[in-house]
Amino acid sequence: MHSPICPRNILIIVLVLAVVAFFAWTFYPFDQVARQSERHTYSYSIDLLHDTTMENVTLFIPVPERDHTPLFMESLLNGTAYGVPPDWNLTLVQVNGTPMLAIRADRMVPVYNGYPIRIEPGVSVLPTTLVPGREYSADTPILQPVSIGVMETVTTEIETRTPIGNEPVFFPGGEFTPGLVSIPTGNGLMYDHPVPVYIRYTSGSPVSISLRFSVQGSNMIWNGGWQSNQYSDTVTLEIANNTQGWVMEEGRLSTAAGVYY
Repeated sequence: MHSPICPRNILIIVLVLAVVAFFAWTFYPFDQVARQSERHTYSYSIDLLHDTTMENVTLFIPVPERDHTPLFMESLLNGTAYGVPPDWNLTLVQVNGTPMLAIRADRMVPVYNGYPIRIEPGVSVLPTTLVPGREYSADTPILQPVSIGVMETVTTEIETRTPIGNEPVFFPGGEFTPGLVSIPTGNGLMYDHPVPVYIRYTSGSPVSISLRFSVQGSNMIWNGGWQSNQYSDTVTLEIANNTQGWVMEEGRLSTAAGVYY
């Protein structure tokens, strides 16, 4: 014969069920809101600095590529991407089977800005804004880069731990050499890999050029604060002494940076 259930045990069971129901009711909407905030975004940027005027300029730089397909090109080629100068001609070319972005311009003129001007509260006569210069001077010492950017959002999670073969990188047919590195809040690998770049121009004086291009993929979610993880592939090129033609530069691919949720 079974013993009757103790009223105290019934009370405990009811309280446990109530607590479970409360936490389920509380955290389910929170989780739903967090999942609705989730974002998966790619960004692709090109930054060019040159300290004097160049003419008849041609640049070939690798584009982000996945499965032999160049990505993020549409807005660049039709001129609607952020920061594309109107007098630049951008096309997609194939060089030995590698898709590359060709940047051509009859003339590239540097822009030098002055330092920010402090405006005092209550002053009725504002200081004169300096006209940007075309060369370095005491009034306009800050060389302004040409910065081009593309950002695209996707609906699927980006593979930030192992992007090689899964996500767009530069010159994926090259050799990637891994090495353990210390990345804040992450244990990802960093890879060095060769990336070809072509540059040709004419100039009446020596030119120093700094070229940086980068692709990044990131996953983000709001979970009591923004949390994210990302990978990035970046190439930085410094050219002096009128070096021209093909240059083999090192790309730097970092993976698994950030927080995984």
